[in-house]
Amino acid sequence: MFIIRTYEEMSDTMAILEGNEVHALLEAHLDRLAEYDGFDLEDLAVFAIVMPGDTLDRIEDDLGRSLIDSEGTFIQPPEIVQKHTNWFEIAFILSDDGFGLILLVPIDSNTDAKLMAATEAAFAEATPIL
Repeated sequence: MFIIRTYEEMSDTMAILEGNEVHALLEAHLDRLAEYDGFDLEDLAVFAIVMPGDTLDRIEDDLGRSLIDSEGTFIQPPEIVQKHTNWFEIAFILSDDGFGLILLVPIDSNTDAKLMAATEAAFAEATPIL
């Protein structure tokens, strides 16, 4: 799991993930955050990139917060849930000042089952039926 709280951590993680779909997702976030010049990343958002095999307990421990309730849904309703080729991208607004958590979850059979179920349920709820 990668936790990104600073621009330096973002740069280091992007170097590690060069060529991965997540790299492009992080670049897009950096482009959007550029309008907040003068703010440190830690004042704007935290990014959590889940890796296959990470357990929900470890993810929640690393983030210092619970993500999923006893019914298997996200405690904090996500603002945005997007499905990409190999990843889900979930954005949560955690405070009134707009501070957010961006959770990137791999679409992989080794992703924690509880996390994947909550992610898929949130995506289904966010996706309009045509």
